[in-house]
Amino acid sequence: MSPLKVLTIAEKELREYLLKPGSISWGVVFPLVFTLAFAVRFGDVDHLAPGLLSISVLFGTTSFVSSSVIFERRLRTFERLLVAPVSYLEIVLAKVLTGSLFGLFVGLVGLLFLRFFMAYPIWNIPLLAVYLVLSAVAFSALGLYVSLVVENPINAMTWLNLIRLPMMFTSGAIVSLLLFPRWFIAVGLLTPMTYSVDGLRFAMLHYYDVVNPLYSLLVLLLLAMVFVYLSVTRIERLY
Repeated sequence: MSPLKVLTIAEKELREYLLKPGSISWGVVFPLVFTLAFAVRFGDVDHLAPGLLSISVLFGTTSFVSSSVIFERRLRTFERLLVAPVSYLEIVLAKVLTGSLFGLFVGLVGLLFLRFFMAYPIWNIPLLAVYLVLSAVAFSALGLYVSLVVENPINAMTWLNLIRLPMMFTSGAIVSLLLFPRWFIAVGLLTPMTYSVDGLRFAMLHYYDVVNPLYSLLVLLLLAMVFVYLSVTRIERLY
């Protein structure tokens, strides 16, 4: 694997798809408006901040990756990457990288919004950075895999929303999972976003609801690797 090839593809992705409607509407406008709405409504948003931050990263990463795959599959330009002297893994890593960078940008802007309304300082900034990066990579890989699995690329964003919107409520991002019955907590443990929310909660506020921070870190890392592998496998089957 060549890091230079990955960075070259990533640069092309950022240049071509940064301002696409899907990236801007679902990737930037929705999470930031959602964050601002909760901040204005509740004022003191410390307990909501980790969940709102995770939502921003989720929508930023998956929307960017989905937009790039949708346009390339519809215009049949994805095949140009496949005939280039690059491996499937390099293509996948480049797309995951660009989605992660875009999601991190959206997340950092959301964090700046939240800091104006938070009453307490962030407990551990380096740990927060670690969880933000892992969340972005895991969500970006998830978004890429879903976009590749959908037969009709036009429907990719619809399927993503069917995954993303329920995760906002089953992950403890808006309401703590501890307020729900045990069966609902079990559903939350099957939700990838739960590990992002609890990891960010520990880094920002020094407590967690359901998942130990170490487990959150390991699961996010595992999810990233699994979805990268599945995406490579899916491209091999498609082409």
